[in-house]
Amino acid sequence: MNSDIKYNIKKAQETIGVENRYKQYFINNKDSIKGMMTINRDVDTIDEAIELINKVDFRKIFGLDVLLEERFICEFFYMEHKIYMAFNSEFEADEAVKIEAERYYGREVRVSSFNRFNMFVREILIKTEKRDAWIRYNDRKNKYVYVIDSKIKNNYVIFDVFDLYQIFMQCDIKRAVQELSNLLGVRIKKINENKKKYEKCKQFIMNSATKNSFSAVYELIGEHIPKLVAVLDEGIDKIYYHLESKENMVFSCSMQYLAGSMNKSKSTISPIINTFVLLHLLEKQDINNETYSKWNRNDITYFYIPQYNDDLFEIANKLAEIMLYRGMRITASSFSYKTCIEKFGVEVASSIFKDKVIKAK
Repeated sequence: MNSDIKYNIKKAQETIGVENRYKQYFINNKDSIKGMMTINRDVDTIDEAIELINKVDFRKIFGLDVLLEERFICEFFYMEHKIYMAFNSEFEADEAVKIEAERYYGREVRVSSFNRFNMFVREILIKTEKRDAWIRYNDRKNKYVYVIDSKIKNNYVIFDVFDLYQIFMQCDIKRAVQELSNLLGVRIKKINENKKKYEKCKQFIMNSATKNSFSAVYELIGEHIPKLVAVLDEGIDKIYYHLESKENMVFSCSMQYLAGSMNKSKSTISPIINTFVLLHLLEKQDINNETYSKWNRNDITYFYIPQYNDDLFEIANKLAEIMLYRGMRITASSFSYKTCIEKFGVEVASSIFKDKVIKAK
């Protein structure tokens, strides 16, 4: 999504607000919309789902009772007029703002303040008038679009069904894809396969046969299984927010967020999550992946969750035995960078405690 579209969506979201008639129409008529407009199709990728859903006449989804090409007044997008002013003192700047606000009395006026080159700068944004709009089917792009007239020749603001969903429902593009796919019965193979994998993982770790077969694993992390389930549930909840990394689908989550979702402190959760990583029940994305930036490396972790099976748990059980029985006994709650080095060496420790490696560089 390019920056202009993002800006226009954000501006429209701010104008229309959280509670709006389009959202209310959707909520009140969701069942009938679903029954009337279900596509009921399986696709391989998210891009295929987007292409398919864009062909749907969104007038029926949001209660837009207009004909194609019929002009009407757009309720959530205004013509705007910007004024920039710079002054030597804050008092002069504020007085100038008051004068401009009086000139545009009765219209929505927003003021931004900042300093630049030792000057007091004011940016005034005035919403002047609502714009004309119409809906058409774009034959070239094979989708319905909501067109807003900018009153500048050949310069229009154009929204598709995903843009409108973000505006009316106050969400992001991935949530829009998820909820519209569910509404219209569009099933995405890659998404569903990943979700089923997580569900099977939950069943596997809760199975009493698994517990009996891999006693060391459950001695080490038995009391923390609900935390592992919580991570799996987070993966399911973020199923449309996964990224592709090499051949795996990964999702991002900060330790702070995970801790908060479990009503625990970050210092309590971190060693337990790292124990899961040691046992290969979770895998951390390579810290050098381009997805990371220097600003978020210590805060955001990208997790890959493998398929849980007997082979994986055989490996996990051997690692758990080393933690518990070889030398000093280490619990999941006391697992640290130092104890990991002592038990498994620097290379393994560096692959698990990635933030430690970054901070050391």
